[in-house]
Amino acid sequence: MLGPSRPLPRVGARARIAHFGGGFELATVLAVHDDGKRLEVRGETGEVIEFVLSPATARFVPANSPHGPRLELLADG
Repeated sequence: MLGPSRPLPRVGARARIAHFGGGFELATVLAVHDDGKRLEVRGETGEVIEFVLSPATARFVPANSPHGPRLELLADG
């Protein structure tokens, strides 16, 4: 039986925020809503950002705009 092809969102999961231009910021998932389609994360700066799963691209984008940083969930281990 095959598992998921990428990490599933869960509270406490490690992530990184990919900023436009190539910068990255480590983050931690604080909350998971809507069956994993909406996440709240805290970045290294302490700012809490809400991301939603884009149905068009299957990537996490900022909840307030489809433009901006992307959220990447990191595998444990």
